[in-house]
Amino acid sequence: MAEDGWYEDGDMAREADRAKRTAWAGVAVVTGLFVAVVVMAAALVLAVVLAGALAFAWAIAVMD
Repeated sequence: MAEDGWYEDGDMAREADRAKRTAWAGVAVVTGLFVAVVVMAAALVLAVVLAGALAFAWAIAVMD
């Protein structure tokens, strides 16, 4: 590509392939972290709802 011979044709293709792999690895990591956060938030919401339901059931059970 450059006139000084810094890149040869094979080097340029290899660097482009490496950049693609690195980009896809970054996308995979970010996606995995996002999924982990969503799953943790869903688990937290479920725990709060279940705790509320249990508290409500207990309150109904102990009413006179």
